[in-house]
Amino acid sequence: MSANLTEYIAEARNHSIGDEQIKQALLNLGWPQDQVNTAFSQTTPDSKLPMPPLPPAPVPHVGMWVGFLYILFFISLYILATAIGVLFHNYVDSIIPNKIETDFSDSTFIRGCIAALIVSYPIFIALALTLKKQLVKQPLVRNLRSRKLLIYITLIGTFLIMLGHIIMTIYEFLNGSLSTSALAHLTVTFLVAGAIFAYFINEVKYDRKTN
Repeated sequence: MSANLTEYIAEARNHSIGDEQIKQALLNLGWPQDQVNTAFSQTTPDSKLPMPPLPPAPVPHVGMWVGFLYILFFISLYILATAIGVLFHNYVDSIIPNKIETDFSDSTFIRGCIAALIVSYPIFIALALTLKKQLVKQPLVRNLRSRKLLIYITLIGTFLIMLGHIIMTIYEFLNGSLSTSALAHLTVTFLVAGAIFAYFINEVKYDRKTN
């Protein structure tokens, strides 16, 4: 039992603050119900010292395991997004033939992307659900350094991919070689990379709002 907690209860009682008001303040701050009840049973108003500040709630320990899960989550996300992007680009090439030969039409490459999709998708979903439950159980996971670092790396990477494809499209336009296929490939890039960017930029906004 924290000495700060018992001291706070004793001094609050000595300042004529009701037990229910004290208890509610501690519960609102995040103190567990059982620790608060135990502290009340062990505390008596026998001191006349100045009122101490409200003690902070205990901080749940977030171990390296959660950080490791986030690393696996983002690796599976990158593999999944790459496989989906390549398959969509290949589909664009199949319905809108391009004069410029691309690697997207290589059958071995396509089979590799399908295999990557089959393997990475269930891993990605399982990790996403696990980490979502972890966030609900321990909101302080949002402050995990590895999580924030991976989110910002992902935001930078997806932004650079979209920016690079926009530059390539404008270059083709200025060169007079812009085609329907190029615009379709740009759309695919924005659908995949843009969706990832939008999701994680919302995560960053939510983190900033709750901190």
